[in-house]
Amino acid sequence: MEELINKNIIASSHINFLFGAGVNGKAFPQLNGFEKSVNKMEEILSKKIDNFEDSINEMKKEDIDVVYDIFTNEFKNYENELDYTNISLINLKKMLNTIYKIVENAENRQRDMKQINIYTLNYDNIVENILNSEGYMNNSVSASTLGENINFLDLVAYDYTTYKYVPTFMISKLHGDIERPIYPGLDKYKTSLASEYFEINFRMKEQLCKFNSVLFVIGYSCNDEHINKILLDCIKHGLVIYWFKFGLNDKVLENCPENQLIIVDQKDYNNPIDSTRICAEYLEKLNG
Repeated sequence: MEELINKNIIASSHINFLFGAGVNGKAFPQLNGFEKSVNKMEEILSKKIDNFEDSINEMKKEDIDVVYDIFTNEFKNYENELDYTNISLINLKKMLNTIYKIVENAENRQRDMKQINIYTLNYDNIVENILNSEGYMNNSVSASTLGENINFLDLVAYDYTTYKYVPTFMISKLHGDIERPIYPGLDKYKTSLASEYFEINFRMKEQLCKFNSVLFVIGYSCNDEHINKILLDCIKHGLVIYWFKFGLNDKVLENCPENQLIIVDQKDYNNPIDSTRICAEYLEKLNG
């Protein structure tokens, strides 16, 4: 893997991540793992549910509202009971620690290049909690907090002892948080155009179009067309994407230049490991 990217390239790049549900590995369930919600959907539709989002689209609005209420409560229970000693979250912490050190040690970084952007499709606060536990400066913005945090979107911390800018994480929740989420379903794209969501998506495009921008994609299903369109537009402006796959048949962007969409495959798709772990090990080699 180390030959895919040069450490010097990382040192001179704007660093960005795109996280889908898979970034948390087995520590937090994906949609089909919400047992109470799925059971209710199966009861309403009188059939076995194979895909949460597709099944939502078959339901009446009043039934969808019932499922969403169950889902919200179930989500909050899972998050309250989350085990941060789970190996998947340990891998995530390692990855965040390593990218922090890479950015910290890079000498040729301007102020804005000390900001590490994390764009997440997840509602949870896992990334924020890990960063806070490590003592790293971070800011998080979603539809429910945009008004409070809009003035801090470009925040980069400064150490007055060393007279240096400090790596600062900016977490942008593209689908909102559990207090104000974009729920899965047909209305997902339309909701993303609402002003509070659109502003976050617009800033993502602005950041990814910056010269020398790199994006690490982990755990993303490539099923959100509004996100895919942003990525494709940014590739035209020079964005380089490192896409970490978990399954052999995982979808990725299509019709992209090979030197701008680099696929990082599993060593053995019959026995895949967390993509987050692969990325963490990959970055550790660059930092070594």
